[in-house]
Amino acid sequence: MANHKKFGLAVALAVCGLIGTACSSTRTVKQGNEEFTILEAKYLEALSLADDGKHFEAIQAWKEVLADEPRWAMGHFNLGQIYDKLNLMPEAMEQYEQAAKLDGEQGIYHLNLGTVYLRSGLSKQALDALKKAAEKDPYNHLVHYNLAGTYLVLADHDNCLIHADIAVDLYSRPESKNESGLAEGVDRDMLAKLLARQAECHVARGEAEKARQCADRITRQCRVELPRRLADMLDSLPPAEKTEE
Repeated sequence: MANHKKFGLAVALAVCGLIGTACSSTRTVKQGNEEFTILEAKYLEALSLADDGKHFEAIQAWKEVLADEPRWAMGHFNLGQIYDKLNLMPEAMEQYEQAAKLDGEQGIYHLNLGTVYLRSGLSKQALDALKKAAEKDPYNHLVHYNLAGTYLVLADHDNCLIHADIAVDLYSRPESKNESGLAEGVDRDMLAKLLARQAECHVARGEAEKARQCADRITRQCRVELPRRLADMLDSLPPAEKTEE
């Protein structure tokens, strides 16, 4: 699913609103209308360990931070990200659920929770979480990408295509002046991923030609090889009708 999980001081600062205090051993965090303190040294250690790929050490550091202040949603979210990265789904789910419960205004908490539910086969729970993510962050292409995937699993092919289309439209940023037809800075690998989901929705709806058009954009515009799963789907479709010259 989504590959949008990045550890780092900049992300944490941006989301949780850290405020330095005069005391060097603690740091004040703002969460909604609340303010409380966390262990600064342990918090910085947890971020550093996660950035260095020392995941199990980072888990222990985050647990120590949260033992001191269990109300901090971002701490639970960051711990959940590490479990998620290690594919420890029940542990990741627990932390994301706690983050969303403590601070439900952050769309990314609901997004990550929804993707973990989906990967764990909990489609209905995934749908609920991702709908909340869409309410909080309606212009996030990853929210709609994962909603499309959830509706695909639930065999709701109309809503699947709606959200797949939205994801592509939000991300593609066309630019006719460029040879690729895309604006500078568009990640072609990501766009290819969104187009592949769009193609899968068309296949599920029996729209072979539209699925092939998505595949053509992947190979020609994004210059990315078709995912094997999608290539197999397209091979199973009826051959394209030949047009008279």
